[in-house]
Amino acid sequence: MVGIYGMGGSGKTTLACAVYNCIADQFDSFCFLGDIRENSLKCGLVQLQKMLLFELTGKNDIKFCSLNKAIPIIESRLRGKKVLLILDDVDSLEQLKALAGELD
Repeated sequence: MVGIYGMGGSGKTTLACAVYNCIADQFDSFCFLGDIRENSLKCGLVQLQKMLLFELTGKNDIKFCSLNKAIPIIESRLRGKKVLLILDDVDSLEQLKALAGELD
């Protein structure tokens, strides 16, 4: 996992987009989720988890209703795959854990 940290307007998102566009085709699945901070407030982390799973698997029929139930589903669907996941504007550990899981 790599984090990009810096002041607003310093080009973090632009850099992340450039890296994503250059290397995404080297992965089995790839996803760029933007504005995590704002979207988690607007639609909630469960909805972001559903968006993430759809982007990475192409399946829209995966059902869950809580953060804790979604994390093992995300992990099992992606296990053994080479995945590129870029999360833009994450501002809490809860958001990171809900979308990227634990570091292990």
